Amino acid sequence: MSKIEKLIVNNLKMLSLDMIKESGHGNVFLNIAASKIFYVLYYKHLMFEIHRPNYINRDRVLVNNEFLPTYYAANYLFTKNLTIDNLKDFKRIDSPTPGILTSATPGVQVGGLYAGDIVGEAVGIALGKRYLDSLLKEIDKKNNLLDFKTYAICKLSDFMSGTSYEALSFVATEEIKELVYIIINDDISKDSKTSEVYTEELMDRLMALNIDLDVINDNISAIDDAIDDAKGNKRATVILVNIKDKEDEEYFSELPLEKDNMEVLRSEYGIPSAFATLEEVKMEIKEELGKRLTKPLTRWHELKESYESNKKVNEIIDFLELGRVNVSFKSENIKINDNYEEELILSNSKIFNLIAAKSPFILSGSNDNFFYNRALINNTNYMTKENKDGRNILFGERILAMGSVSLGLASLGFKMFISTSLINESILEPFIKVASLNNLDITYIFTEDTFINTYEYLGYHPLNELNNLRSIPNLITFRPTDINEILGTYEIITNYKKPTSIIVGRMISKKNEDTNPKYVLAGAYRVRKEREDANAIIIASGSEVPIALKLATELAPYGLDFRVVSMPSSKLFAMQNEKYQNMLLPSNVKTFTLEYGSKDFWYKYATTKDYILGLDKYILGGTKEELLNAYNLDLDSMKAHIMEIMKK
Repeated sequence: MSKIEKLIVNNLKMLSLDMIKESGHGNVFLNIAASKIFYVLYYKHLMFEIHRPNYINRDRVLVNNEFLPTYYAANYLFTKNLTIDNLKDFKRIDSPTPGILTSATPGVQVGGLYAGDIVGEAVGIALGKRYLDSLLKEIDKKNNLLDFKTYAICKLSDFMSGTSYEALSFVATEEIKELVYIIINDDISKDSKTSEVYTEELMDRLMALNIDLDVINDNISAIDDAIDDAKGNKRATVILVNIKDKEDEEYFSELPLEKDNMEVLRSEYGIPSAFATLEEVKMEIKEELGKRLTKPLTRWHELKESYESNKKVNEIIDFLELGRVNVSFKSENIKINDNYEEELILSNSKIFNLIAAKSPFILSGSNDNFFYNRALINNTNYMTKENKDGRNILFGERILAMGSVSLGLASLGFKMFISTSLINESILEPFIKVASLNNLDITYIFTEDTFINTYEYLGYHPLNELNNLRSIPNLITFRPTDINEILGTYEIITNYKKPTSIIVGRMISKKNEDTNPKYVLAGAYRVRKEREDANAIIIASGSEVPIALKLATELAPYGLDFRVVSMPSSKLFAMQNEKYQNMLLPSNVKTFTLEYGSKDFWYKYATTKDYILGLDKYILGGTKEELLNAYNLDLDSMKAHIMEIMKK
């Protein structure tokens, strides 16, 4: 290692250690070990613009959160994305250098929360790049406007997760390229035998998937050569870096970052003080990056200008620079026949396709064959290695891969629609949280929503999943009751540009003359007006709204004057002003709720627990009629229950 290489690597080490010491959090060993990798990657290989964090042809880099101090230090040293004050604010509130990587940091695509997240997210970015390439090649077969690669710096544990297994299986099936994983083998410091077992298992798995594996030691020339080889590889590549250099043996266990230790390290590394960068280091980086990046960046901008008059190429450029899809949809432009009647899932499919037809940057993914969820984009292929421009991504039963890959695609700017049964919500929930944390434009379409809307052969039914979705911050969940509310839902989704979820069932749904697309924005509104002064209110959502209306009608002859409220989105209702909320749901009026799911969510609206018509236990089988009778949710039982309460 040359003198300047040592200085730069040591500067990365000390900046990361300063961040760990200042914040009181961070893995010393991992960040010391990562310093050479970040040095080689940024100094010798990555394509990026120093002053433009969102340059569209930049190589994408994802990192496990354990490496954030060194990652932030590298971004400070090699780019203008971060300042020294940003490093000092590591893990502080509202800082651009949080303890979890998110798109709030300049230049960052997406971050992960769990082991293996970034494995799938990197696949999504590489897949999105391949799709855009195919669109450009349709315009000009020689077009190479986009040639960025995707790198993910991981721990060995990332590759032991279920998400990575599914994501890499998807890589193999789709033959996705321009994808490089760099794994820091942190287990080498703990138990060499265990590490050997993990390494052998990884080698066998990658060989079976036809993914290249390069096992190296952590010296700069070996890292440099491995990345160089991976860049020229026609397959996805995994580089496993074993930490064996003698000079770092002292860091194989956690290092107490006491004042005396830090002073010794600064003296040894030639770094004068905390959060300092030597002028010699700054000058060397500036000179080297200038030599390496200037020519290719100039050529790229010239190439971009050569397509200035090509509308389709510029649409792709604008899409990447904007980082999102801009489409408009107005519900008033869609006229629905008063006699409209069909399965709600089919109504959803039709409106979804009206939106999807507006942009080639809207993609759809499903874990099944799209038949059950009806979220197929019409007039386009499945996306495969043969049909790279297809817009329907079939993940099979790789639900974890679907969750993580969609995050990567959305981070490039694609408007993603992901469909599956509601029972799978708990599997997707970690990825929905990442989407919410990063404000990614993904809509999750959930079907098979209750025991009356599920294929009977499934034998199990959702219970608390809908409540889980409603509780996720930054996610707006919709459960529309008919075609009107579906229209209103999609009008909001096209404008929101953040994660949403739609829950639709298979129940035949008629157009209700009292529902209105525009009222969906209020979150809840009246669909049956009381004749005089309401005795009580019934709140319902989705498939249960028609049942609530029928209950109100059949209770009227008994002197019970009910208001019926449809609540397609509780989160939007919570955003309304207090005056509207109190007007719609006055506290002095008895309030019932009806939903064929968990009762827990409805305690905030129902007068008491007895006013909640729902479930409080799992259902493992039975016909719809048997279940309705067993849980007193058939019409006659609910009428009797309500009348008994109203007598009190």
